[in-house]
Amino acid sequence: MTTSNLNIGVVGAGVMGSGHLEYLSQEVSGVTVAAVAEPDQALRRSVLEQWGIACAEFGALEEMLDGAELDGVVIASPDRFHAESIKLCLSRGMPALCEKPLAQTLQDGEELAELAQVSLSETGRPLIHLGFMRRFDPPFVEVKKLIQSGDLGSVLYINASTRNVASPGITSDELLTNIAIHEVDTLRWLLEDEWAKLSVLSGRPTSAAPENTRDPIVLTGTTEAGVMIVADIFANNSYGYDVRCELTFERGVVRVGIWGDVSIVQNHEHPAHPAFALGENWIARFRQAYIDELKAWTNTLRGIPSTELATIDDGLRALQVLNWVV
Repeated sequence: MTTSNLNIGVVGAGVMGSGHLEYLSQEVSGVTVAAVAEPDQALRRSVLEQWGIACAEFGALEEMLDGAELDGVVIASPDRFHAESIKLCLSRGMPALCEKPLAQTLQDGEELAELAQVSLSETGRPLIHLGFMRRFDPPFVEVKKLIQSGDLGSVLYINASTRNVASPGITSDELLTNIAIHEVDTLRWLLEDEWAKLSVLSGRPTSAAPENTRDPIVLTGTTEAGVMIVADIFANNSYGYDVRCELTFERGVVRVGIWGDVSIVQNHEHPAHPAFALGENWIARFRQAYIDELKAWTNTLRGIPSTELATIDDGLRALQVLNWVV
């Protein structure tokens, strides 16, 4: 068990990498950002300067693993690099928290799951966790407790939305593996239930979508317990970051609003809601979720396991469900 200060390396200095660098350096105690791997030197140094971090700098993950003494790595590179980065960390016995998705193809996900199983048998603990941060979002945690309490009866129907402002260059497949995958994992975790069916509807694309890209799309499905689910996914909505979830129970409705507000409609009463501004992306909305996720992950490096962190098996299950419609 590691009880002293943890030396963490971060891969990537884009939106997600910058976020993790901020949270690790300013919000998570007992942690030092010891290294960053980012091929764009100007971006790397700009982000490090922004958050006042002085650390070793590398152009690639392999160079960082060779040149720095680390207790763990956060992988926040583009999706297409996730599989190879996880393979490299597994081969070095390096614990890592990798942003979702596990991989962009089911074949790569299955290979990683096999490698992780070998690693687990050798080390006795999972080395890789995945960044499905909504599992740590305080409003979703509150709703999960409400579901478990049974106070409103069973969940019958869920309607959800995830609408990004802009996603330059995104493909139709990436609408599923990069955005819709949140709904697939979050609702599975929230309900403690498995998906039984999933379909995708697409219609008129927005003019903001890249050519030949289905955007928006609508997921429709059911779980093994019979919960009906409809979720709309926009990669380019133009009006502001918009994420919502409404759960209809037997005896009421629970809504998780755009800024994480939780409202309960029951007994013929609907709570009022003030006007508010929308954000540019998901960082502000899920800031606390990312911080709590990093705290849980760094605690695993100290020998304190987490039952909420997503595993490679969770990442594989999400890819398997999405593969029904890819």
